[in-house]
Amino acid sequence: MINLISAIGSIGTFIMALFYFVSVTLQLYQMKIGFIPALGFNQVLLELNEEDELTMKNMSTDITDHEDYLKLYNLGGGAAKKIKIEILLDGEKVIQEKYVNMLPSKESYLLPVNKEVFEEFESTIQNNGYESNINIRISYRHNVSRKQHTLTLNGKLDEFNMYKNKTIYELQFIED
Repeated sequence: MINLISAIGSIGTFIMALFYFVSVTLQLYQMKIGFIPALGFNQVLLELNEEDELTMKNMSTDITDHEDYLKLYNLGGGAAKKIKIEILLDGEKVIQEKYVNMLPSKESYLLPVNKEVFEEFESTIQNNGYESNINIRISYRHNVSRKQHTLTLNGKLDEFNMYKNKTIYELQFIED
């Protein structure tokens, strides 16, 4: 009888240890997810005025003049390291390349936009296009997995508003 009670107690202890192991594993996995970077751009508007001049405005700033940069944000919980940002034309020709050593959580990086990028946006608008030939490839590492991650985004223009002889387009970066 004592052997039977001892066996039942041992089985119960084993089951409790198994539940403890599963709960600790789930907690560690949830912590890992909380440290993964999430890189993305803010809302950007392109304005074409009556003189056919294209100006860019980041919606997260209070600047009313023409801006020539995009804001790359790290919206995740972790730090993205060794970030390589390439702006590609026609999917292969690198027209701009930038490096960022580290981008902590809830921080941003100003990615300058050169003349070739603006010319491509103007060409897309003049051809009444929606999808531009601009791609942005972002390669980065983060602390948890230490693996290289690559994200390729395609620039798309969407008509946002037409008002008082000027047309406003929204620039969106969508993952391929």
